[in-house]
Amino acid sequence: MSDFDPTTLATQLAGYDILALQTSIQSQTSTLSAQKKALTALRTALTDFRTAIKGLNSTSSNVLKNAVTMNQEGIATISASASARKGTYSLNVTQLASAQQKGFSDLTDEDIKNASGTMTITLNGESLDIEMDGLNSLSDFASAVNKADFPSADDPLTSSSAQNGVTASLMRVDGKVQLMLSSDQSGEKYDIAIDTSGMTNVSENFAKESIITKGKDARFTLGDSPDEYTSSSNTLDNLVDGVSIKLTGTTEADKPLVITVDTDTTGTQEQIQAFIDAYNTIKTTISGLTATGSGTDDRGAFAGDASISSLSNELSNILRQTFGDENMTKFGITSDKDGKLTLDADKLEEQLKADPQSVNNFFNGNDGLIKAMDKSLDKYLNTSTGLLKGRQETLDRQQRDIDTKTEKMNTRYESSYNRYLKQFTQLQKIMTQMNNTMSMFS
Repeated sequence: MSDFDPTTLATQLAGYDILALQTSIQSQTSTLSAQKKALTALRTALTDFRTAIKGLNSTSSNVLKNAVTMNQEGIATISASASARKGTYSLNVTQLASAQQKGFSDLTDEDIKNASGTMTITLNGESLDIEMDGLNSLSDFASAVNKADFPSADDPLTSSSAQNGVTASLMRVDGKVQLMLSSDQSGEKYDIAIDTSGMTNVSENFAKESIITKGKDARFTLGDSPDEYTSSSNTLDNLVDGVSIKLTGTTEADKPLVITVDTDTTGTQEQIQAFIDAYNTIKTTISGLTATGSGTDDRGAFAGDASISSLSNELSNILRQTFGDENMTKFGITSDKDGKLTLDADKLEEQLKADPQSVNNFFNGNDGLIKAMDKSLDKYLNTSTGLLKGRQETLDRQQRDIDTKTEKMNTRYESSYNRYLKQFTQLQKIMTQMNNTMSMFS
């Protein structure tokens, strides 16, 4: 008995004291770890699904795809959005738009340095004032012009409002520096005019301007109509609804540019299949996380969790709704017993031939399927009020509880260990003394 180890015995007995609590904490930790991992997987899957369906409902991409063909190259680059209608359009382009450029070959650094007061540059009715005081060179003047901005203006045939300004630059020809002012916008109405009436010490060289490039409008006719149309820009986004036309060349006489817009059946099918694949992936993920574990299947971390299971049901219910007066079966989309989607390509092709815009209305309409699903997902993914955020907060709180229990368990273990160590150390000392006394009588 005098040879027993107090440390070993104290460790064993202290371990027995906390065994039940340790087992409970280990079980809770294992469950919590599984739920954390599952919650991360669910959040990732939902985010990926949301990203995928939003990618099918953006300004640059829709489920419905249209294809554009032209009878000749080098005249225009053309694209058609989902809103474009099938049709054929004929353009005779006689002139491209160009931006005006004016040169001031006789202006010198000395002219700029000596001038004072305010120069006014006018472009399409908008004025820009340049303070000449403190400018000492052509380079200073160019910088002053480039730092100032004109208001924006709209052109009914161009894409949208665009900045309406002037860019100043310096050219070096045969060792001589020349100031050049360029309109940032093409078209005849963007004529650069300089007013020096607000200046003093004005050199006559300010009036010696030359036209390097004329500002011209694009000119074209439609089909056989003799009516000519003009545009200050070569980009005609509003000429045909849903069709963007960027002119790059002119047509020959009696050889019009013929543009044909038609449904891209293959491209549309690929978009719908991308939606189906994304949907089936999220269904598989949710199904695995909520599996009850019957048979040979593993039990999911969210088995029996009504709030998580309701997400899958909610997505399924949305799919069965009507959008744009149509339901998904109209496009050859059906659901199997597990809720997975499949696509009948032949039925989709029939619908695209009959009414291609019905695809756009169903998936991408203002009250379409994708927006409905995105709204549903927001209840789970919203960073302020989403269910997953609340669930994460619950798991974090449970982790703090486990950490507190673990800290108390460690304190209890240390207390028990020290008590047992003291007791067995004393016992060992007594036993040693007894053995020594007994040896004296022997």
